[in-house]
Amino acid sequence: MTTTTSPRYVRPFRYTDNLYFQDGLLFTAILAALLYLLIAASLDGAGYIKNMGLLYPTTLGAIAMSLLMAYSRFDSFFAFSHGMFTGLAWILYLMAGLVTEGENKSFLEFGFPPLQAKVYFVLFRLLTWTESAWHGSATADNYMFIFEICFLIWWLTYLGIWSIFRHGYTWRAVTPAGVVLLINTYYAPSPVTGFLVVFAFLALMLLVRTNLAEQQLRWRFQRTYFSQDISLDFLRTGFMYTMIVLALAWLVPGLNRSAPVRDILRPINSWYEDWNAKVNELYPSLIRQTRPSAAAFGRTLTLGGERNVSQNIIFTVSTTRGRYWRAVVFDHFDGRQWQNTSDASEQFAAETPLPIGDWQMRTPITQTIQLLAPTGDVIFGAPDISWADVPLDAQVEDVPANSLLASPQNPDPTANRAVEFTYARSRRTLDVNSTYTVISRQTEVTVRQLEESSNDYPQAIRDKYLQLPDTYSARVAEVARSVTESQPTAYAKAKALETYLRGIPYDDKIPAPPANTDPIEYFLFDVQAGYCDYYATAMATMLRSLGIPARTASGYAEGSYDEESGLFFVTEADAHTWVEVYFPEYGWIEFEPTAGESVLSRPSGVDYNPGENDLLDPGNPYADQASTLDNPMEDELLNPSFSDLPLDGGALGGNNRGGLFGWPWWVWALLTPLLLLAGIWGLRRSPVWGPSTFTSDLPPILYDRLQRWTDRLGIYLPANETPYEHSRRLVRALPQGRTAIQRIIQRYVVHRFSRQQPQQWANPSRQTAEEQELRQSWQALERLFWKAWVRKLYSVTLRRRTNPFKLLNE
Repeated sequence: MTTTTSPRYVRPFRYTDNLYFQDGLLFTAILAALLYLLIAASLDGAGYIKNMGLLYPTTLGAIAMSLLMAYSRFDSFFAFSHGMFTGLAWILYLMAGLVTEGENKSFLEFGFPPLQAKVYFVLFRLLTWTESAWHGSATADNYMFIFEICFLIWWLTYLGIWSIFRHGYTWRAVTPAGVVLLINTYYAPSPVTGFLVVFAFLALMLLVRTNLAEQQLRWRFQRTYFSQDISLDFLRTGFMYTMIVLALAWLVPGLNRSAPVRDILRPINSWYEDWNAKVNELYPSLIRQTRPSAAAFGRTLTLGGERNVSQNIIFTVSTTRGRYWRAVVFDHFDGRQWQNTSDASEQFAAETPLPIGDWQMRTPITQTIQLLAPTGDVIFGAPDISWADVPLDAQVEDVPANSLLASPQNPDPTANRAVEFTYARSRRTLDVNSTYTVISRQTEVTVRQLEESSNDYPQAIRDKYLQLPDTYSARVAEVARSVTESQPTAYAKAKALETYLRGIPYDDKIPAPPANTDPIEYFLFDVQAGYCDYYATAMATMLRSLGIPARTASGYAEGSYDEESGLFFVTEADAHTWVEVYFPEYGWIEFEPTAGESVLSRPSGVDYNPGENDLLDPGNPYADQASTLDNPMEDELLNPSFSDLPLDGGALGGNNRGGLFGWPWWVWALLTPLLLLAGIWGLRRSPVWGPSTFTSDLPPILYDRLQRWTDRLGIYLPANETPYEHSRRLVRALPQGRTAIQRIIQRYVVHRFSRQQPQQWANPSRQTAEEQELRQSWQALERLFWKAWVRKLYSVTLRRRTNPFKLLNE
């Protein structure tokens, strides 16, 4: 006699079974989608580079793919690996649209289809950038930056949507997105604060919606009655609460106004500046935000204390050569502060010749400046600016007519009034990303010409540029005389002082001079160190004490030249002060007394041809000062120690120090796996790891974890069975974990169904002991689960349909 048993009825899988939230799915999906689209809009609106519109289709693709994975039966491992490859393919496809027909010509010649050729071109650019970064330098190519940002927004969105709909981890989804938005808001070149406000509103509403859905799930599980109209009331209250929180956040003063907070954050800011400098090296062409004070130049300069500058890029200059980008000159020194005392202020129209002095040995150079930081509308350019494409409001000084000599280009220098610009600002607002062009008449005077220049200074020049304070130090004046006593000419005296001062160590961290201390004596004799303001002040005043007209000028040094883009990248650290000495016929000539700055070289003027071999003759007294007329910066750019100077601070690194960020490759090879393991261990030990629950008590948390492990390993636990029946099934499958399984389920049943549970768990000592016992049980059981999971993966690879727990017992 045979008996037959009817097959057990198994309910068909529904596409919503894998979703954590069963209520308000559509509204939750809309809020989550808007949240991540807002992140994409914020990054696009920041204005780092063009073509950031790719973030929108990237985000939409991540939303669609993550929702499909959340609805499917696939586990986390498959969903994440599938998301990785799908995301890479989608991003490369989108980036292929950026490639023009001419750029992928070399790949088309190999017979590749157009789309495939564009993808190969993008991959080639990414590999080129990676190779440059590995050797400690980088290109101005933006393909890598676009790829990285798209990949970031893909994973941010993909993991966020998955966490919300598959596991109910709303906070885990919102927090990383908020961190990215905060970083972008702080460093974006363009204001994006509005996106942060909208994000806060959407995030709070999403948390309200998901919290209500979780409570509804709990109430149904506990058979608690609740009104079906509760959603509208709950959301209305949440909306009001959200608006109140945003209003309070908007009105509360910023923490950066607090001095103690600034002191606490100073080490963090210092670390950030170093990190930001490395990022600037890798992405030199990005538009960045810098602080307005970084580029602010006024009509005074005070000798103060510590010089705190960063590597933030202020502007770029497109030109053939350059040494200084001057902003302002100072003529009057009161003992502690320089002032620009030019009283005449005149306005000049755009694109018109400016009436500057026609000094000898000048040649025009064109400079196109793109601002990457607020500069207060100050105009920068090589001396002397003779044309600008923006209207100017300038402080000017009349050029004494008897100081200009007749030349074929200017046979009668007294016929027209000539002025000198000592400080100029644009009458048109210059915002970040603004571009303007100036033409300067830069000096090409030779050493011989300066040596042979006369000392017949106009009286107006003597009156203004030989001024010294009544309390000027006789000790400093004596040093000036002793250093220059053997020098016959004004130029030779200036070079002797320049050489003397360059022997003083550079230090931009010196404290401010005491109130009753002469700053120049403080620099020369007390601390015997300083930065550019002190070097320039000492040299200018020492020259004045010798009867040689001199002044200081402030602006920026040349910065770092990038051969690939043909641009000078000028950073905040390039802010500089130097000395200008007056020579009749040739005007104001720059000198560089600051130690650490590259030597300012000029053509010797021997036979007026610095390219002749006689300049290399060791017996020629001008040979060590020879340089080319075509590029006065050539020596500095070819100097291997140029990138190590304290004030260089360029955005482009040129040092090949063996690896990314200057670290050897083997350091990364060791650190990477260690950091990954440390991060995984930290997450596993953190309180936020694991499934969400309706209570902070340990028994239901561990029971929930146990159920999720059984789902991961494919162990079927019918929903109509009791926890004790689940325990028996698990013990049969995993006999090694019998004690731990029974203990966890027993504690869960007592906690869930016992009427004495509140009093029992209210005893702190008992709760601590039981929690410790449960944690030890779970740690032992979790190791067995991990082993079973590894065995399962191994069996799947070998296409073996074996129970993972049986494999564990083998």
